[in-house]
Amino acid sequence: MTSPDRKVPAGAYVGSSAPNNVANLQAVNWAGVEKATVADLFASYQGVNTASQNMNGANATSAAAAKAAASGSGTAQSTASAAQNTAAANAASIASLLPPPPASSTPGRTLSDNFGRATLGPNYNPIKSGPVMDLTIVNNQVELDPSAGGTPTGSVIALNTSILQTDDQSVSLVMGAANSSARSATGIVLRADPSLVTFAYAWIYSSKIYIGAGTRGNGTNTYSDWTSIAVTVNTGDTVTFTAVGSNYQVLVNNYPVVGFSDTAGTVPIGSGYRSVGFGCSCNAGYLSFAVASMTAADQQPAVAAGTGWSLLRGSTIGATRPPGAGMRVTGVYDTVRQANNVTIVSLGAGQVQINRAGWYLIATAFNVASLDYSMRTELWSAPSLGGNWSMLRAGAVGNPADVDGDGNSSANSTATSASFVVYLPKGAVVAPGLSTNTSNSLVGPFTCFDGALLNWL
Repeated sequence: MTSPDRKVPAGAYVGSSAPNNVANLQAVNWAGVEKATVADLFASYQGVNTASQNMNGANATSAAAAKAAASGSGTAQSTASAAQNTAAANAASIASLLPPPPASSTPGRTLSDNFGRATLGPNYNPIKSGPVMDLTIVNNQVELDPSAGGTPTGSVIALNTSILQTDDQSVSLVMGAANSSARSATGIVLRADPSLVTFAYAWIYSSKIYIGAGTRGNGTNTYSDWTSIAVTVNTGDTVTFTAVGSNYQVLVNNYPVVGFSDTAGTVPIGSGYRSVGFGCSCNAGYLSFAVASMTAADQQPAVAAGTGWSLLRGSTIGATRPPGAGMRVTGVYDTVRQANNVTIVSLGAGQVQINRAGWYLIATAFNVASLDYSMRTELWSAPSLGGNWSMLRAGAVGNPADVDGDGNSSANSTATSASFVVYLPKGAVVAPGLSTNTSNSLVGPFTCFDGALLNWL
């Protein structure tokens, strides 16, 4: 055994009872390496100092927001609150750095705000409904003033004074402090009149989201829900509300949860209805989520590559489906997510004409409102427009490995799906089909029909 200076202490190799045994040595001589070690340490700290000077403004903003959110954590309750605010602040900093940019060749505008200031400021027009407190900024998050006291009920919608440039819009919020979000909702507003006479909204609770059409008259907002979905929303989550054509959709952390097709046009669109914003509400003194960040943008059509299509039913209102076997669907799909180098012959029926011959991977999924143990997904085709339809492929009926007490298949009892690889000639038309045992309703947003060209001749 040697010491770090490579010298063997005299008598180091002696019995354990000896007074000069290694276990009884009082110190180790580091003089031989002291200068080199200190020099390395200074060099390391110099490198850290250089690296710290290269931190960008985004990291500084995130750190400042996290530091502010962590203030006042002297008790267990405030520590939990600070952790919650920190999660929201970090998410907000990232979101505010990455607003969805519009394509340069088309009109579009982006807005982004992480509320790193003391007051909401002149960039917003707060519009109250009911006897409710004012909006304030606490720890870089917007909420109704918690210091106002009392048990008011109402909401404040803050419309951004910058107006978007197209009818297709998207607004995202990062959820801040949860407050009493199980009882009161935070809102996203788009396609709004600048005075909030009409608008589309998404109201976000911690366990449910509603979307619908809103109007304002005599100082009061009226909310007419289209549909809703039970879904968990937490502090730090990003909730996005989009409007493209007549189709509205809400996504939580980029995952679609609820949609609706406003085919009746209950929300006006056009150049006078392009304001966007957010809202906070109070129900008998219980406050909604705070808002940690907002981004908004004109929705620009995605540039598609390759050959394929993606159709879905955005609406969670069911499309009635009679019982029967070997039937093509009708009136199901309402949204074209993507279509390139194919022709959508009938959106509702999912009929797609092939413009390039080749092998295609096609996937179909149906979600139904009620239990059905005997569903089967099918793929139908016709050789050309107006040609005779025939079943091209059929999926399995449920899953025979999973049965209930009566021996009936219990797998996929509220959903059925299948995927197929088929060769399709140019001009052929394909469409999904479905066999069911009972009358049912097909619901979105996970009822979809997708296809992609694998290769061509």
